[in-house]
Amino acid sequence: MTAITLRSAELFDVYLTFRQPMQTAISTLSKRRTTILRLTDQEGRIGYGEGVAFETPWYTAETQDSLRALSPLLYRLLAAQPLSSPADVNTRFQPIKGNQMAKAMFDGAVHELFAQAEHKSLAAYLGGDETQAIPCGKALGRSSADQTVEAVGQALTDGFERIKLKLAPTDTAILQQVRKTFPDAPLMFDANGSFDLSDLPLLQEWDTFSLLMMEQLFSADDWLSHQHAASLLKTPLCLDESIQTTQDALLMRTLQAGQIINIKPARLGGLTVALDVRSMTPSYWLGGMFESGIGRRQTLAFATLPDLAYPIDMSGTDQYFIEDLLEQDYIVENGSIRYAEHPVSRERLERLTVSTKIL
Repeated sequence: MTAITLRSAELFDVYLTFRQPMQTAISTLSKRRTTILRLTDQEGRIGYGEGVAFETPWYTAETQDSLRALSPLLYRLLAAQPLSSPADVNTRFQPIKGNQMAKAMFDGAVHELFAQAEHKSLAAYLGGDETQAIPCGKALGRSSADQTVEAVGQALTDGFERIKLKLAPTDTAILQQVRKTFPDAPLMFDANGSFDLSDLPLLQEWDTFSLLMMEQLFSADDWLSHQHAASLLKTPLCLDESIQTTQDALLMRTLQAGQIINIKPARLGGLTVALDVRSMTPSYWLGGMFESGIGRRQTLAFATLPDLAYPIDMSGTDQYFIEDLLEQDYIVENGSIRYAEHPVSRERLERLTVSTKIL
């Protein structure tokens, strides 16, 4: 079995500009600061990872500054001795509590190194089928009712098989108008934890709109509210921010606090843990983190595995940022994306980087 010995690591502090501001239930993004890790091994192979924490801790406790501050320690833990498999990353990071996105950045880069060492694509290395088109869903930021209706119509025209609305408790009129205009559209909504248990009567009203699922109604640690809502609502509950470890996935199942998991490898600490969570839940799909093409390439590799219950939460990379970091964009055609090993554009990476750090 191939062993990997790390030789060097670099961090790139990158700013990407959204084509249109992305508004969630609790935040609006016009620029995306992200951290790109470039690991080089003794054979000269290069693996990339992406640290997708946000600049403020609105999604999880991590931030761009926190993951960059922790990175030197994480690299020392990995570089101390050769790696026999990507699972070694999770083992060596066991002494570090939390900080899943920082860990995931290294896990992704190490997976790329091992795939190259075995002369495989990342999808093939994970055991996926890269010949199959990957069905996609469209995530729409908060907007006016008329704008949302227009965006949903365009998404349906483009062939997206699942449409996610970012909604807050004040958005009943938006949901009503969208459902009235598109009575059969495959709709769901993501609350990003913006509801509390006093909103249960409102959620019971929304329960009548024939939704695929309701995503992350309450705060990440509010298991009892999710459990109570799941017992009363006929619409399945999907958990996102609540699931940061394999133990969280077990807790959801034990409490019956949800039926579906939105797997984001970055939120879970990397591809290794994401694979474990995938094996523990009968119903999952893959979400995005407004990441660059580097992070999306790894999520798409994961999406080539069988048993996705719903289309992944991803548009083409050409739709998000004015400039991305890959030499080629991932394009949605008829509601699907095909996985490919699109290379990183070193010219764009260097031009869009505001600072570099050698670990």
